[in-house]
Amino acid sequence: MNIKALALILLATVQLFALSQKKVESSVKNYIEKKTHSKVEKIETVSTYEIGGTDGWHVHFLSLDIKMKMGKVYRKRHLSQVVFTKGKKMAFSLKDKKGQEYAKILKPLVPKNAYNRTHLLVGNVKAKHKILLISDPFCPFCQEIVPPLITAVQKHPNLFALYSYQLPLVRIHPASKVVTKVMVLLHDEGKVEDYKKMYHLLVSEKERKESVILEAIEKKIGRKFTHKDLMNPKIKKTLAFDLAMKKRLFVTGTPTIFIDGIWDPTRMAYKKYIKNAKKSKVTEKEEEKGFFASLFD
Repeated sequence: MNIKALALILLATVQLFALSQKKVESSVKNYIEKKTHSKVEKIETVSTYEIGGTDGWHVHFLSLDIKMKMGKVYRKRHLSQVVFTKGKKMAFSLKDKKGQEYAKILKPLVPKNAYNRTHLLVGNVKAKHKILLISDPFCPFCQEIVPPLITAVQKHPNLFALYSYQLPLVRIHPASKVVTKVMVLLHDEGKVEDYKKMYHLLVSEKERKESVILEAIEKKIGRKFTHKDLMNPKIKKTLAFDLAMKKRLFVTGTPTIFIDGIWDPTRMAYKKYIKNAKKSKVTEKEEEKGFFASLFD
């Protein structure tokens, strides 16, 4: 086979793959439009990969902007859709051997632009493992899980790099709207200890008065923030990026944790890496002792 013929085969393969993805998007577009009687203005695949242990099934995470008909008016809405493919087969539902829906136990892979210095809270950018955290300071599980996670990364800065994102769940925790703004400022200043304390403020999550919330923050960390501080343009820009990333990663609750780009539903996988690192150090010390001991045999 000559080089020209080989190049044509490779080109055809690439084109088929591109058409295959377009076919998935086209099929989903048609399905959504028929189901919702709305127009899909934009559809794109944000992440796709093969699901291990499924004999070739792939998962596709799609982002859609639609103009939904509500009565006599149309309103713009953003939808996330998960579909599965294997060869020419396509399905909107796929279950594992335990009967769990893959759509509920899988998430997109983290894009590279999520690991930026603006969101690096603690750890080393060249660390072995990257952790991406999305949280709300008034989420009970965040209050339990996040501070110890941050402390663990502080103790192992060469093992982890922790990138922190805000997801204020203002419908159930109105106070988080103000607190997350302060957290952006603390994050930017590198005030990690004060940042951790935001998860344990003595103020109701239902509180809406800015002055009351800022007073609680002052009592907690001994620093007074003002309304003017909260109007910092950088806060708005950072939170907008956080919201876009939340949508990009199909995040619906907190805390959500990704390690090395993959969703960690247990939220505790980082402990395994710490344990393995400690075992590795012990092994290295034992080998070192053995080496020096052999010199005197």
